[in-house]
Amino acid sequence: MNRHGSRHPGAGMGDRPTSPEDRVADLFHAKAEWHRRQARLPIKEKVRILLELQRQDHPLLERRRQLEWWEEPWPVDP
Repeated sequence: MNRHGSRHPGAGMGDRPTSPEDRVADLFHAKAEWHRRQARLPIKEKVRILLELQRQDHPLLERRRQLEWWEEPWPVDP
């Protein structure tokens, strides 16, 4: 794997793999690496990310339907 995360020699930022299958494989490898990095985060950072995502989703959900009391975001900051 090169420094750009590709298995293909010479593949850089603007280069693309030669086939769709190679591109899909590269995307799966990148996703797996992202999951490994997320898993290594401290718990406080994971909770911070979770709360931020809840805050982002809340207006979208609220526009679609009446939310239950337990669906409201928690008023906490980690």
